[in-house]
Amino acid sequence: MSLDDILSRLRLPEPPALPNLKVLTATAERVVQRWPDVVPDPPERDRDALVRRMQAHLAQERWDDVTMSFVGQVGRAAFDERRRRRPDLADLRRFYLDEVRASHRPTFLGAMASVYLESFEPGAPHTRDLAQALSAVRDRLGARWRDLLAAIPEVFRPDAAPEAVAQAMMAMPSPWSGLRALGLRSPHAPGLMDFAHLAYVARLEPTLATRAGIDRLFAWLKPDGQAAARSSGASEAIEAVLGHWTTGDPPEADLSVITQSLVGFYGDPRVQQGGAWAGVAPDRLAVIMRWLTGENIRFFLDVVSAVETSHMWEPRRRFWLKLHAQRRIDAAWVAFSPSGTDYAKRMLAATGTRGVLAYGEQRAGGSRANTSLLILKCGAKIVVEGSHNYRVHIFREGDPQAPALYRDAYDCERIRLTPGAEAKSHLGNWQGWVEERI
Repeated sequence: MSLDDILSRLRLPEPPALPNLKVLTATAERVVQRWPDVVPDPPERDRDALVRRMQAHLAQERWDDVTMSFVGQVGRAAFDERRRRRPDLADLRRFYLDEVRASHRPTFLGAMASVYLESFEPGAPHTRDLAQALSAVRDRLGARWRDLLAAIPEVFRPDAAPEAVAQAMMAMPSPWSGLRALGLRSPHAPGLMDFAHLAYVARLEPTLATRAGIDRLFAWLKPDGQAAARSSGASEAIEAVLGHWTTGDPPEADLSVITQSLVGFYGDPRVQQGGAWAGVAPDRLAVIMRWLTGENIRFFLDVVSAVETSHMWEPRRRFWLKLHAQRRIDAAWVAFSPSGTDYAKRMLAATGTRGVLAYGEQRAGGSRANTSLLILKCGAKIVVEGSHNYRVHIFREGDPQAPALYRDAYDCERIRLTPGAEAKSHLGNWQGWVEERI
């Protein structure tokens, strides 16, 4: 007995009398026709129990309490990443494949087409088998799937589907909206779209030295209205952008857009452990680290210039930015005083970069309550610059007393009193003194 026969025999209780709901009924019918495969995605903790229950139905040929929702949930579980290679579920997967070939129910076929998309893995037997079964019954699929296949006929060809989707994305003004219009309601979903994303990034990569290409990629990674950026394939996207700048820099406006966008999407690579940054090649990671160094130096100087009125800040700005341009500064981190922190928050909020540029806090009190720090790594040296007449301090990087970068909090008085550092006030040829020692 097939699932079609089983489900056709089920009788639901007669509904109570209702007012005329023609408009609601017509709307619901349009929804079902457009999205006939809406099947709950069962939580992982329930999946083994669902599978065992379906196996019991098969063994006993007992179908009295089977529903389409249950059938769809088991289909998702049987072909998910944890179960699609399990030998003990081979008969269950075969049962579903046979039912795809035999069924005339668009709801069931649509659900299994969704399973195919979500479990897609090029070269995997389950993907090949689902593709063959669905391709044989493509004329029985609902309107959503017929529209998708009309636009991208290769969807049920595992060897060609990712590239075909990527090619279609290249022709769309907005791939996110364009794919949704074709019926792919979750363009960032796993499965086929993971591989289509990689193919799309590869096609887009030659354009990523331009602002138009950068904007297009970022609009795909985090479309308007989406709470989070795409995580799968993020490392490859980051590498594609940064790969253009291993030996040079883009215009300053583009540099800021790239830096702020990537940090906003995936966190600050200097403090973010794992995630998208863990998969980025060292030479590409060095690019964003270099840019963040410059951003932090400018950030420090902008904030301190606003909260401390001193004629000394303009030459200090030119000096530190000159060393950065000469690539003599490998990394930078900022620790603001309370007044500096307040100004930094207002500045970031006003420019729309709140939460992007990370920084620490300088917590010494007393006469040093307003001192902010700039901690730099210059070759084998750690350099500490400070506001409010704070002297420049230089430590050997290997010195266990040297302040480490990227901490949440610092005490400038503790640093000042730490033995082993060389220190110099901002008098005379202090720039030459620094350059000689780094």
